[in-house]
Amino acid sequence: MPLSRRRGASCTALVMATAGACLLAACGSATKAPPDRAAAATNAPLHSLMRNAAAGKTTLDVASNIEYPPFESYAADNTTVQGVDRELADEFEKLLGVKLVFHNTAFDAIIPGLAAERYDLAMSAMSDTAERQKQVDFVDYLKAGGGIMLPKDNPHKVAALDDLCGLKVAIDKGTTEVQDGQDQIKKCRANGRPAPEISIFPGQNQMVLALQSGRADAALIDSTAGGYVAGQTGAFTMLPPYESGSFGIVFRKGDTALEQAFAKALERLAQDGTYQKILAKYGQETGTLDSFPINGVTS
Repeated sequence: MPLSRRRGASCTALVMATAGACLLAACGSATKAPPDRAAAATNAPLHSLMRNAAAGKTTLDVASNIEYPPFESYAADNTTVQGVDRELADEFEKLLGVKLVFHNTAFDAIIPGLAAERYDLAMSAMSDTAERQKQVDFVDYLKAGGGIMLPKDNPHKVAALDDLCGLKVAIDKGTTEVQDGQDQIKKCRANGRPAPEISIFPGQNQMVLALQSGRADAALIDSTAGGYVAGQTGAFTMLPPYESGSFGIVFRKGDTALEQAFAKALERLAQDGTYQKILAKYGQETGTLDSFPINGVTS
Protein backbone atom coordinates (compact mmCIF):
# COMPACT_ATOMS: atom_id res chain seq x y z
CA MET A 1 0.00 0.00 0.00
CA PRO A 2 1.54 3.34 -1.08
CA LEU A 3 1.03 4.97 2.27
CA SER A 4 3.77 7.57 1.84
CA ARG A 5 2.21 8.97 -1.36
CA ARG A 6 -1.22 9.29 0.17
CA ARG A 7 0.14 10.98 3.26
CA GLY A 8 2.29 13.29 1.17
CA ALA A 9 -0.69 14.43 -0.89
CA SER A 10 -2.71 15.07 2.25
CA CYS A 11 0.10 17.08 3.83
CA THR A 12 0.48 19.22 0.70
CA ALA A 13 -3.22 20.00 0.65
CA LEU A 14 -3.14 20.86 4.33
CA VAL A 15 -0.19 23.21 3.90
CA MET A 16 -1.94 25.02 1.04
CA ALA A 17 -5.18 25.31 3.00
CA THR A 18 -3.33 26.53 6.08
CA ALA A 19 -1.38 29.09 4.06
CA GLY A 20 -4.63 30.41 2.60
CA ALA A 21 -6.20 30.68 6.01
CA CYS A 22 -3.18 32.59 7.28
CA LEU A 23 -3.38 35.07 4.42
CA LEU A 24 -7.06 35.67 5.09
CA ALA A 25 -6.36 36.17 8.77
CA ALA A 26 -3.63 38.68 7.95
CA CYS A 27 -6.14 40.80 6.02
CA GLY A 28 -8.30 41.09 9.13
CA SER A 29 -7.26 41.28 12.75
CA ALA A 30 -3.85 40.15 13.98
CA THR A 31 -3.52 36.48 14.87
CA LYS A 32 -2.66 35.38 18.40
CA ALA A 33 0.91 34.08 18.85
CA PRO A 34 1.25 30.36 19.56
CA PRO A 35 1.68 29.51 23.25
CA ASP A 36 5.23 29.46 24.51
CA ARG A 37 6.54 25.92 25.18
CA ALA A 38 8.03 26.94 28.51
CA ALA A 39 4.70 28.46 29.58
CA ALA A 40 2.89 25.26 28.56
CA ALA A 41 5.35 23.23 30.62
CA THR A 42 4.83 25.47 33.64
CA ASN A 43 1.09 24.84 33.39
CA ALA A 44 1.53 21.06 33.51
CA PRO A 45 -0.31 19.74 36.61
CA LEU A 46 2.80 18.33 38.33
CA HIS A 47 5.45 20.62 36.89
CA SER A 48 6.21 22.09 40.32
CA LEU A 49 7.70 18.73 41.30
CA MET A 50 10.29 19.07 38.54
CA ARG A 51 11.84 22.38 39.63
CA ASN A 52 14.39 20.72 41.88
CA ALA A 53 14.14 17.23 40.38
CA ALA A 54 15.28 18.11 36.87
CA ALA A 55 17.49 21.13 37.60
CA GLY A 56 15.64 23.27 35.07
CA LYS A 57 15.78 20.71 32.25
CA THR A 58 12.96 20.68 29.71
CA THR A 59 14.10 17.36 28.19
CA LEU A 60 15.01 14.13 29.97
CA ASP A 61 17.04 11.41 28.25
CA VAL A 62 15.59 7.93 28.67
CA ALA A 63 17.62 4.74 28.17
CA SER A 64 15.59 1.90 26.68
CA ASN A 65 16.31 -1.38 24.92
CA ILE A 66 13.80 -0.82 22.12
CA GLU A 67 13.20 -4.40 21.06
CA TYR A 68 11.07 -5.71 23.87
CA PRO A 69 7.39 -5.68 22.89
CA PRO A 70 4.90 -4.95 24.28
CA PHE A 71 6.92 -2.55 26.43
CA GLU A 72 9.02 -0.86 23.75
CA SER A 73 9.58 -1.55 20.07
CA TYR A 74 9.86 0.38 16.82
CA ALA A 75 6.84 0.90 14.61
CA ALA A 76 6.96 0.00 10.92
CA ASP A 77 8.86 3.22 10.14
CA ASN A 78 11.78 1.97 12.31
CA THR A 79 11.83 5.37 14.02
CA THR A 80 8.68 5.75 16.11
CA VAL A 81 8.86 4.13 19.55
CA GLN A 82 5.69 2.37 20.65
CA GLY A 83 4.52 0.22 23.55
CA VAL A 84 3.59 0.38 27.23
CA ASP A 85 6.61 2.43 28.32
CA ARG A 86 6.34 4.96 25.50
CA GLU A 87 2.64 5.53 26.15
CA LEU A 88 3.30 6.01 29.85
CA ALA A 89 6.09 8.43 28.88
CA ASP A 90 3.60 10.41 26.76
CA GLU A 91 1.41 10.84 29.83
CA PHE A 92 4.37 11.78 32.03
CA GLU A 93 5.22 14.55 29.57
CA LYS A 94 1.72 16.02 29.97
CA LEU A 95 1.78 15.84 33.76
CA LEU A 96 5.38 16.86 34.44
CA GLY A 97 5.92 19.36 31.63
CA VAL A 98 9.14 17.81 30.31
CA LYS A 99 9.92 15.94 27.10
CA LEU A 100 11.11 12.33 27.40
CA VAL A 101 13.47 11.30 24.60
CA PHE A 102 14.09 7.56 24.24
CA HIS A 103 17.58 6.33 23.32
CA ASN A 104 17.99 2.75 22.10
CA THR A 105 20.49 1.16 24.50
CA ALA A 106 21.77 -2.37 24.97
CA PHE A 107 20.01 -3.73 28.04
CA ASP A 108 23.21 -4.47 29.95
CA ALA A 109 24.48 -0.95 29.21
CA ILE A 110 21.53 0.82 30.82
CA ILE A 111 22.74 0.86 34.43
CA PRO A 112 26.31 1.88 33.49
CA GLY A 113 24.84 4.62 31.29
CA LEU A 114 22.80 5.98 34.19
CA ALA A 115 25.84 5.89 36.47
CA ALA A 116 27.85 7.82 33.85
CA GLU A 117 25.01 10.40 33.63
CA ARG A 118 24.44 9.77 29.92
CA TYR A 119 20.75 9.29 30.76
CA ASP A 120 18.39 10.77 33.33
CA LEU A 121 16.31 7.63 33.77
CA ALA A 122 15.49 4.32 32.09
CA MET A 123 12.20 2.81 30.97
CA SER A 124 12.93 -0.69 29.70
CA ALA A 125 10.84 -3.30 31.54
CA MET A 126 13.68 -3.79 34.01
CA SER A 127 13.06 -6.02 37.02
CA ASP A 128 13.51 -4.39 40.41
CA THR A 129 15.94 -6.60 42.33
CA ALA A 130 17.83 -6.21 45.60
CA GLU A 131 21.10 -6.69 43.70
CA ARG A 132 20.35 -3.92 41.20
CA GLN A 133 19.24 -1.60 44.00
CA LYS A 134 22.88 -1.44 45.07
CA GLN A 135 23.51 0.64 41.91
CA VAL A 136 20.18 2.24 40.97
CA ASP A 137 16.72 3.02 42.33
CA PHE A 138 13.37 1.83 41.00
CA VAL A 139 9.86 3.21 40.96
CA ASP A 140 7.87 -0.01 40.59
CA TYR A 141 4.98 0.10 38.13
CA LEU A 142 4.13 -3.47 37.03
CA LYS A 143 3.95 -6.99 38.45
CA ALA A 144 6.06 -9.45 36.44
CA GLY A 145 7.83 -12.76 36.95
CA GLY A 146 10.29 -15.08 35.27
CA GLY A 147 8.79 -17.57 32.83
CA ILE A 148 9.62 -20.37 30.42
CA MET A 149 8.69 -20.04 26.75
CA LEU A 150 8.51 -23.23 24.68
CA PRO A 151 7.59 -24.38 21.18
CA LYS A 152 3.82 -24.72 20.89
CA ASP A 153 3.88 -28.53 20.95
CA ASN A 154 6.33 -28.62 23.90
CA PRO A 155 8.12 -31.75 22.58
CA HIS A 156 10.26 -32.16 25.73
CA LYS A 157 7.22 -31.93 28.04
CA VAL A 158 8.74 -29.11 30.09
CA ALA A 159 6.57 -28.13 33.03
CA ALA A 160 9.07 -26.47 35.40
CA LEU A 161 12.67 -25.26 35.68
CA ASP A 162 13.85 -28.73 36.74
CA ASP A 163 12.73 -30.10 33.36
CA LEU A 164 15.36 -27.97 31.62
CA CYS A 165 18.20 -30.29 32.64
CA GLY A 166 20.05 -31.40 29.50
CA LEU A 167 18.13 -29.02 27.20
CA LYS A 168 19.33 -26.03 25.15
CA VAL A 169 18.08 -22.83 26.78
CA ALA A 170 18.11 -19.33 25.28
CA ILE A 171 18.28 -16.20 27.47
CA ASP A 172 18.42 -12.47 26.76
CA LYS A 173 21.72 -10.86 27.85
CA GLY A 174 21.65 -8.76 31.01
CA THR A 175 18.29 -10.01 32.30
CA THR A 176 17.60 -11.60 35.67
CA GLU A 177 16.90 -14.85 33.82
CA VAL A 178 20.67 -15.21 33.21
CA GLN A 179 21.16 -15.85 36.91
CA ASP A 180 18.14 -18.16 36.93
CA GLY A 181 19.81 -20.21 34.21
CA GLN A 182 23.09 -20.38 36.10
CA ASP A 183 21.26 -21.46 39.23
CA GLN A 184 19.54 -24.23 37.29
CA ILE A 185 22.88 -25.49 35.97
CA LYS A 186 24.08 -25.96 39.55
CA LYS A 187 20.82 -27.58 40.63
CA CYS A 188 20.79 -30.08 37.76
CA ARG A 189 24.41 -31.08 38.44
CA ALA A 190 23.78 -31.39 42.18
CA ASN A 191 20.98 -33.83 41.41
CA GLY A 192 23.21 -35.90 39.13
CA ARG A 193 21.48 -34.74 35.96
CA PRO A 194 23.00 -33.13 32.84
CA ALA A 195 23.17 -29.35 33.04
CA PRO A 196 21.15 -27.23 30.61
CA GLU A 197 23.19 -25.72 27.77
CA ILE A 198 22.72 -21.98 28.20
CA SER A 199 23.06 -19.60 25.24
CA ILE A 200 23.03 -15.85 25.92
CA PHE A 201 21.71 -13.66 23.09
CA PRO A 202 22.23 -9.90 22.68
CA GLY A 203 18.50 -9.18 22.44
CA GLN A 204 15.04 -10.66 22.67
CA ASN A 205 14.61 -10.91 18.89
CA GLN A 206 17.67 -13.16 18.51
CA MET A 207 16.56 -15.28 21.46
CA VAL A 208 13.10 -15.81 19.97
CA LEU A 209 14.60 -16.71 16.58
CA ALA A 210 16.80 -19.33 18.24
CA LEU A 211 13.74 -20.95 19.80
CA GLN A 212 11.75 -20.69 16.58
CA SER A 213 14.53 -22.27 14.49
CA GLY A 214 15.12 -25.17 16.88
CA ARG A 215 18.55 -23.96 18.01
CA ALA A 216 17.05 -23.75 21.50
CA ASP A 217 14.57 -26.04 23.24
CA ALA A 218 13.32 -23.39 25.63
CA ALA A 219 13.78 -19.73 26.49
CA LEU A 220 13.80 -18.01 29.88
CA ILE A 221 11.92 -14.71 29.57
CA ASP A 222 9.77 -12.63 31.85
CA SER A 223 6.16 -13.75 31.82
CA THR A 224 4.76 -10.47 30.51
CA ALA A 225 6.89 -10.14 27.38
CA GLY A 226 6.85 -13.90 26.81
CA GLY A 227 3.08 -14.04 26.98
CA TYR A 228 2.85 -11.22 24.47
CA VAL A 229 5.28 -12.88 22.01
CA ALA A 230 3.48 -16.22 22.33
CA GLY A 231 0.13 -14.57 21.70
CA GLN A 232 1.35 -12.58 18.70
CA THR A 233 3.17 -15.40 16.92
CA GLY A 234 1.04 -18.41 17.82
CA ALA A 235 4.26 -20.47 17.63
CA PHE A 236 5.03 -20.68 21.35
CA THR A 237 3.48 -21.44 24.69
CA MET A 238 4.29 -19.82 28.04
CA LEU A 239 4.31 -21.68 31.32
CA PRO A 240 2.98 -19.90 34.44
CA PRO A 241 5.62 -17.67 36.09
CA TYR A 242 8.12 -19.54 38.26
CA GLU A 243 8.70 -16.44 40.39
CA SER A 244 7.06 -13.07 41.02
CA GLY A 245 8.52 -9.58 41.00
CA SER A 246 8.07 -6.06 39.67
CA PHE A 247 9.26 -3.94 36.78
CA GLY A 248 10.44 -0.46 37.63
CA ILE A 249 11.35 2.86 36.07
CA VAL A 250 15.07 3.20 36.81
CA PHE A 251 16.94 6.18 38.28
CA ARG A 252 20.42 7.01 39.45
CA LYS A 253 20.95 5.98 43.06
CA GLY A 254 19.61 8.63 45.41
CA ASP A 255 17.88 10.77 42.75
CA THR A 256 15.01 11.09 45.21
CA ALA A 257 13.24 14.20 43.88
CA LEU A 258 12.98 12.79 40.35
CA GLU A 259 11.84 9.40 41.65
CA GLN A 260 9.11 10.99 43.74
CA ALA A 261 7.93 13.09 40.79
CA PHE A 262 7.46 10.01 38.63
CA ALA A 263 5.83 8.05 41.47
CA LYS A 264 3.36 10.90 41.94
CA ALA A 265 2.69 10.98 38.18
CA LEU A 266 1.94 7.25 38.23
CA GLU A 267 -0.47 7.78 41.14
CA ARG A 268 -2.28 10.47 39.15
CA LEU A 269 -2.52 8.19 36.08
CA ALA A 270 -3.91 5.38 38.23
CA GLN A 271 -6.47 7.68 39.81
CA ASP A 272 -7.98 8.71 36.48
CA GLY A 273 -7.71 5.22 34.94
CA THR A 274 -5.12 6.09 32.28
CA TYR A 275 -2.52 3.73 33.75
CA GLN A 276 -4.95 0.81 33.70
CA LYS A 277 -6.09 1.55 30.14
CA ILE A 278 -2.52 1.59 28.79
CA LEU A 279 -1.70 -1.75 30.39
CA ALA A 280 -4.96 -3.29 29.19
CA LYS A 281 -4.30 -2.09 25.63
CA TYR A 282 -1.18 -4.28 25.56
CA GLY A 283 -2.66 -7.24 27.43
CA GLN A 284 -0.87 -6.44 30.71
CA GLU A 285 -3.90 -5.68 32.89
CA THR A 286 -3.06 -8.49 35.34
CA GLY A 287 0.18 -6.65 36.15
CA THR A 288 -1.37 -3.47 37.54
CA LEU A 289 -0.16 -2.25 40.92
CA ASP A 290 -2.23 -0.46 43.56
CA SER A 291 0.74 1.67 44.65
CA PHE A 292 4.10 2.62 43.18
CA PRO A 293 6.83 2.14 45.79
CA ILE A 294 10.46 3.16 45.43
CA ASN A 295 12.61 0.03 45.63
CA GLY A 296 9.59 -2.06 46.53
CA VAL A 297 11.31 -5.42 46.05
CA THR A 298 13.18 -6.42 49.18
CA SER A 299 14.44 -9.92 48.40
